Amino acid sequence: MKMLGGHTPRIAGRPAGIVHTVPVPRTLEIVLHRAGINYRPVVNEGDEVVPGLPLAQADVAGGTLSLPAPAAGRVATVPAESDTAGRIVLETTTATDPETRYQTYKPQRVDAAKIRKALATHGIWPFFWSSSTNGTPPLGDGEQPRAVIVNCVLTEPFRTRGKVVLRRSWNDIVQGLKFLPRLLKDYGTVEIVLTHKQDPVSRMLYAELAGHAWVRFYPVPLVYPVEHPGVLNAALRRSDSSLGREDVVWVVDVQAVEAVGACLGSGTTLSERTVAVGGPGCSEPRHFCAKIGTPLSEMVEDDVTGGLVLRGGILTGKPVDFESCVVEYDDDAFFFLPKASGREFLSFVRAGFTRTSVFPAFASALTGAYDSHVSTALRGEKRPCIACAQCEDVCPAGLLPQVLHRYLYRDALDEAEALGLARCIDCGLCTYVCPSKISLAEEFKEAEEELRREREEALAAEQKESDT
Repeated sequence: MKMLGGHTPRIAGRPAGIVHTVPVPRTLEIVLHRAGINYRPVVNEGDEVVPGLPLAQADVAGGTLSLPAPAAGRVATVPAESDTAGRIVLETTTATDPETRYQTYKPQRVDAAKIRKALATHGIWPFFWSSSTNGTPPLGDGEQPRAVIVNCVLTEPFRTRGKVVLRRSWNDIVQGLKFLPRLLKDYGTVEIVLTHKQDPVSRMLYAELAGHAWVRFYPVPLVYPVEHPGVLNAALRRSDSSLGREDVVWVVDVQAVEAVGACLGSGTTLSERTVAVGGPGCSEPRHFCAKIGTPLSEMVEDDVTGGLVLRGGILTGKPVDFESCVVEYDDDAFFFLPKASGREFLSFVRAGFTRTSVFPAFASALTGAYDSHVSTALRGEKRPCIACAQCEDVCPAGLLPQVLHRYLYRDALDEAEALGLARCIDCGLCTYVCPSKISLAEEFKEAEEELRREREEALAAEQKESDT
């Protein structure tokens, strides 16, 4: 697959590859908002639950999505109906509970309808991305993909690495891959995205699936944002001329395939996530396997006073409150930024062996050193655009961010829309590389929201006029 643009910053604090299992805490907090959907509780305070029992549900086109209980316990708190961002608090049992097993299937004997229902019941369906909706595919059987891309490569610092998940859950992942063809159209394919073919883990997967006509392998460069579903979809279409414009492509990551295999092949529900905790502000970067709902403060004991914790990687992560943050169903990373330190005396004359930039301005461009100075500091004030075109070079969507910025600066929304504003995938690279520190990604997102509001208002006015 050929990618456009891209850039991966070298940041200190990469998590080690060993996965540490977090003990089940006394209480788990289940957030009732996921992938833009608010879920309604279907349990009451005092109810006893077992792993996999639905705690909350949401009705969508074609069926019902559920949030399964990640552990056995008693429901301690259920939010009011008006609390759309509420949480269910689950008090876990102290004794070791017998493992709850649900119906299992054979890949060759199960139909797509049963797979869809099982994945929706056990909280796995929202992991899938569809090119037709630019989000979760419809739950009904009306949409069948021509190809499913399985992504095993995550390059954003620092999200859970695909090889870490592959090594830890090999059997479940292989099992999950064998169920995916049942969701495809006739003669559809499963496209597995890996690193170079000589990588030991890649070679193992090649050997495991050799002889299966429905699977193809694609090595990709380790350049962010190769993991973005829109980028993968566009790259596949450039590589495979047989894919028509009307053909639907789904994308799913390796941790989701692990959940598919465990659910359908072993009868276990989605109950835990492998998350990477790293960054310069983390004293001991590592991978954790934690139950969904586990407070972040019970995994990491660092003092984050004055620093910043991001849910996700450094480029797309969103700030969270460390004390109230819990592991959610879609989490795979928490990035710790240290608080800004004091000014450095004569820093402008230093060679920069411990700093990196998209420009070859520091000695680290020669040594390959990691940047250990990343913090909450801006390193100076914001400045006007200097038309350096670095944002254009790294843009994976092939946009001209510097030109879009000029249009938006003078409120020329129509011109920005005509230039392709809607193709922005919000990867954050343009903001990261900008030497003038212009928040380009945020600017583009706000402009798209403004255009959306204008379209809705125009549609409402047209509807009102037609009614009268």
